[in-house]
Amino acid sequence: MIETGNLEGGLAGQVVIVTGGASGIGQATCRAMARKGASLVAVDVNQGGLDELLGALKAEVSGLKALGIALNVRLEQDMQEMAGRTLERFGRIDILVHCAGILRIKGSRPQFLHQVSLEEWNAVMDTNLKGTFLSNRAVIPAMIQQRQGQVFNISSTSGLKGRPLDSVYSASKFGVVGLSEALAEEVRQYGIKVQVILPDAVDTPMWEQNAPIQAPDSSLAPERVADLICYLAALPRDTVLSNLVMLPFKFRQRKKTG
Repeated sequence: MIETGNLEGGLAGQVVIVTGGASGIGQATCRAMARKGASLVAVDVNQGGLDELLGALKAEVSGLKALGIALNVRLEQDMQEMAGRTLERFGRIDILVHCAGILRIKGSRPQFLHQVSLEEWNAVMDTNLKGTFLSNRAVIPAMIQQRQGQVFNISSTSGLKGRPLDSVYSASKFGVVGLSEALAEEVRQYGIKVQVILPDAVDTPMWEQNAPIQAPDSSLAPERVADLICYLAALPRDTVLSNLVMLPFKFRQRKKTG
């Protein structure tokens, strides 16, 4: 029998972990997943942001099952706790959406590679690349035991083409692509899908780290990325889309003449 997926029926019954859940793409994904019926575990270093998000969602989504945990994706013990508390609460892990990331450290500005401090290199790489490694590694054993699961890692178009003044961020996002591709081949035999999404500029608070450079007028809304993740999560088990690049479509309507 050919499986048709659940594109129309939502994600009811699925247990979803979202890192970076208090803002940006992560927050938009939490909202989208909850509205589609998933049980939600939102993870972020910002406990206040998580509390605000879950309070709003519980008022909006009847019967929502959700857990907000203040954890740091850079810390091995925190990611192990993330998986452990999810299994303790819900008994399984169906989906990980790893959104947590930074552009540069607080107070830093766009700069040439030779001006980048070791502190900034470590902070960006630990958050963006080591965080991907630690969060993915934490959930994979449960998914192997289940013989199914899905991992969505958020990279960037900066992970396809290096951008000046963002060399460390670009390096980290190239690494996310390579890690995701390798992991996908390792866990395919267990029925686990690993997919990486590469959005162009997204209108999120991360742009505040890029001052004085402003976000482009044509930036993607984080909700569009969340919509794509939900679509991918509901595809049939025998279908996967590879390394999806998301670009804004700026529509210019032609003026009528005559």
